[in-house]
Amino acid sequence: MDFKRALSILIIAFIVLNVFLVLNIWARERPVEDYELTLSQQQEIQSLLDEKGIEIQAEIPEKWQLQPFLEVGYKEVDEEKVIDDFFGQNASPKVELLDNGKNYNYDNKQLIIMENGIITFFDKQNKKSDEQITKNQAIKMAQDFMQSHGGIPKDAEINSIVYDEKSNGYLVQYVRNYDGFFIANSYIDILTTPLGVKSYYQCWLKAYGYKGKQRAVISPLIAVLRVSEELKEHDSTVITDLKQGFYSRFYDAKRWEATPVWKVQLKSGDIYYINAYTGELEQ
Repeated sequence: MDFKRALSILIIAFIVLNVFLVLNIWARERPVEDYELTLSQQQEIQSLLDEKGIEIQAEIPEKWQLQPFLEVGYKEVDEEKVIDDFFGQNASPKVELLDNGKNYNYDNKQLIIMENGIITFFDKQNKKSDEQITKNQAIKMAQDFMQSHGGIPKDAEINSIVYDEKSNGYLVQYVRNYDGFFIANSYIDILTTPLGVKSYYQCWLKAYGYKGKQRAVISPLIAVLRVSEELKEHDSTVITDLKQGFYSRFYDAKRWEATPVWKVQLKSGDIYYINAYTGELEQ
């Protein structure tokens, strides 16, 4: 490696370590434009990723938006309607009281409704099948199930489809879209199998709107570099999705703030959420 390239790599490393602090200082002191890497810096980062065996098949955004925080909270559900949607109007399920929720059982089916609006459903029939379903069939099955069990949220979009070896099916995940951004922890998981839907989990958060000033966010390439630190050395990795959105842990509160993030999804199905302000790994 020649001296100029070594120096350039050191500069890039310095940027990766310090750009997050710089952005935070700027954001507190004055309005800023989004942080952009020069062409040569982008090329050096790409070289570093190549050396780590990381291939980006996803489209790399050339421009990205300033983002404030997003205020979110749990969304209340109509408990009686949910019971009718999953068991039918004439069903008389057994009810068990839980801490902050209720557990319903009826005809080999289990439905859990929590006070915060989280819904969990299991089809507990022990049938097995050696048949296969395709990803498209899994998506159609998930859509039909939602449509017949309360409807498909108008702001739902597919986040991931991951093969599940145990059930010989696919776990289809939908997330909520708000103003063009995904909300990672506002989601629906549906386990589809050759015998139908075996489980359904819904945590559909309510978005109250933006909070605070818009702030500059890191480059998606820097987010990818941050993910590379979590990967084992010499493992070849393919990145299939790179997108701006919001991520939030869950809190025992009516409202809280979701943080702007970069979603970095791997071909393996693993998803990393990188804080778009600080570069820290959220999940």
